[in-house]
Parts: sequence; C-alpha cells; structure tokens
Amino acid sequence: MALFQFPQSDAMDQLAKKMNHNFITQLNASPVDSEDVPKLFAADLKYSRMLQGKRLKAKGVTCRVIYKPDDPMVSGVSWKMDSDARYVTRLPFTYVNTKRDFSVGGSVKKSFNKKEIFYSYIVWNRAQQPDAPYSCPNCGGATTLGNLTEGCQFCGTRFIADDLYPKVVNYYTLPAAQELLKRLKPFAFVGAIVMAAFGLVYNFKDISAGLASYGILSGLGWLFYAAIAAACGAFLGYVVGVFSIFFEVIVRAIGSIPTIIKYGTAKRRLPNFMRRYSPDFSSDRFIGKLISILSIIVYSEDIDNCALYCGKTIADNLSDIIDMSYNGYIDVRKCVEDGGYLYIRLDVYMDVVSCTDGKMNRGNKKFSMTVCRSASAPEDHGFNVKAIRCRNCGGSFDATKEKHCPFCATEYSIKNYDWVVTDFKIK
Repeated sequence: MALFQFPQSDAMDQLAKKMNHNFITQLNASPVDSEDVPKLFAADLKYSRMLQGKRLKAKGVTCRVIYKPDDPMVSGVSWKMDSDARYVTRLPFTYVNTKRDFSVGGSVKKSFNKKEIFYSYIVWNRAQQPDAPYSCPNCGGATTLGNLTEGCQFCGTRFIADDLYPKVVNYYTLPAAQELLKRLKPFAFVGAIVMAAFGLVYNFKDISAGLASYGILSGLGWLFYAAIAAACGAFLGYVVGVFSIFFEVIVRAIGSIPTIIKYGTAKRRLPNFMRRYSPDFSSDRFIGKLISILSIIVYSEDIDNCALYCGKTIADNLSDIIDMSYNGYIDVRKCVEDGGYLYIRLDVYMDVVSCTDGKMNRGNKKFSMTVCRSASAPEDHGFNVKAIRCRNCGGSFDATKEKHCPFCATEYSIKNYDWVVTDFKIK
C-alpha cells in the first residue's frame, strides 16, 4: 500500500472550505433536539449535543437553527492556526444568514435573524495515516491505524472510522459587517420624519395662508417642500447613524482590547506550559475540547455522575441554560503542576440562552473553571474510544460519560488519561 500523502497547505485550505460547507449542511439537517448529529462532530461535541437535546426536551423547548450561505457564497480560511508535528488546524469561514428560533408549546418565544460569519475549527492528525504504526488502545497489540478502523485483530475491539480525524472540534458565529449597516435604516427613517414634520410645523401659518389663497397648487408645493426636507433629514439621520455606530465600534474595540490581549496571552501560555509534558500539544484542539467539556457539564442532569467533573457541588443554577455559543475568547489565569497533575485555571466567555418558566433570556456569561490532568497521561492519537475496566468488578464501560461503574457503582476517575474539571463557577 502506498504511503498516505498529507495535503499541502493550499490544498488543505480548499479542503477546509469544502468541509465547512458540508458541516453547515449537516447542521441544517440535524436539529439540536433530534437524534441525528452531524457526522463531522468530534466525539465530545457529539456527546454535548446529545445532552443539550435532552435538556431542550425536558424544558419543552424546540430549537431550530438554519444557516443559509450567501448567494453567491463568500468563504475563505481565516488563518492557519496551529500546525505542528502532529496536528493541523484550519478555521474556515462562510458568510451566512442565520435564523434561530426557540419555541415552547409550538409558540415562538425567541427568534434571532442575523447576517453572521460562520467559523468552524477543523483539526487533522498527521499521525492518522493508513500505514502508520499504531497500538490498540485496548490490548496494546501492534498494528496500523488503517487496520484498527476495521477492528483490532488481537482482541476484537472495534472502532468507528468516523471517530478518526479530520473532525470539527468547535464552531461559532460572529456578526457580519452588514448587520451594522442595517441599523442605519431607522436613523434615516426617523431623520426624514422629524425634518419633514419640523418644516411643516415651523411654516404652518404660511402653509395655511397658501392653501387659503391658492388651494391645491399650494398644497402640492408644500408637499414637494416636505419631501425635500424629508430627504435632507434622511441624509442627516444616516450621518448621525454612521457616527453613532462608528463610536460604538470604537468603544467596543477599546473595550475588547483587554479580552483580545488575554486571548493572545492564552494562545502563548498554553503551548509554553503544556509542551513540556505533551510535545504535540495543540492549543486550538485543546480549546475546542474545553468548550465541549464546558457544554457537557452545563447540560448534564446528573452532575454527580458526570465523568468530567470531580469538584465541589456547583452553586450556580445550570438547569435553565438551553443554548451556548462560544464568543471566541478565553483567559488563562494560571498553569501549575502539583503532585504529578497539571492544573489550568481559565475563564471562558459564552453567549447564553436560558429558559425559566417558559421565558427566554439571552446574555453573555463568563465561566470560570479549573481543568486537571495527569502530567504523565498518554498521548491521545485521535481515537476517542477507550476500553476501561472497573478496578472492583472488572466491568467495562464508557468512563468518559459515567463516573461510577454501572455494575458495582465504584467511582472511576479519568484524570489519569484525560482532562476533568475540578472547579466551576459562573461570573
């Protein structure tokens, strides 16, 4: 068998754009509260989506999201992002018209229609080549990655090929510039009405006298005057709107500088800290996984049995949150090693939709959390399936979804293998 040729940079960009379009199609065909999930979802993202669907059904909420790409389609690749010895990440984007509806009992409670830019984190693993040497995660038998997609020849453990990269580890949307331009229309409309009304009121006596003397001809003349005044008012309103939005953008930009700096700092601190323990660490892949872990914790109904959380009882109410979108920023507060374990304390900024007694609320939230993992944890080469044996009864179960063995209730911690959350707060 010929060796697999990993795509070159330009070909990778084209492939990323194509995958982004396919991913949008898959999202449109897979409602949040349905049993179907996009095939390009990474395993953690798939699990969090399933939990969110259960939350929506428990709340009696129906969520429908449609991303309609612009016609003609406008797309590209934002930047190259991480590209190291093992992982390659692309952030393709597509301009879309987003329609998001939240309904309760068949009645739409919240509806969002926006022109946005749709981004997706797509990750490739260089090590995932058909002839690449690989060891079975269950029995350790030496084989190749290609053979494992058909099942381990030594122990019979089977793997789903869809769990191989490339995968979408996270996605989000940001407002497009056209959204700001739409906001100019009300300024122009109000300006036109105000100027026309002012002109007519200011010249009311002259208008009355003219109508009395010349009748309908005078009225037509004053209507023409009002139209000119309205046009001037629309232009002035447009100018006021432009300056208003410009001022808002500047204020937002200045306000965002600390957050952007924090994100840039996080992008430097994470690799600098982690590559001492994991040479192939990818910060983009880690952030995607982090967002999935956050979603799993928020949407879990049984937090005591959530395998990804092993901290104190969470004081904040999470049960009303029905939808979350990553804002694109994180802030890494602290990175330390203690007792053979790695601890990373960080803040994640999310756009959150909550449902309380059938009423919808939307706002930005900051989630503060600490994640932990063994400093000597084995490298994850792309498979999310792990064969686990209970230390008490020997039973095998998915320890990434259950903290306690379903056969004997013995607690099992996966922090020796993967990231778990040890502290969680909403600010």
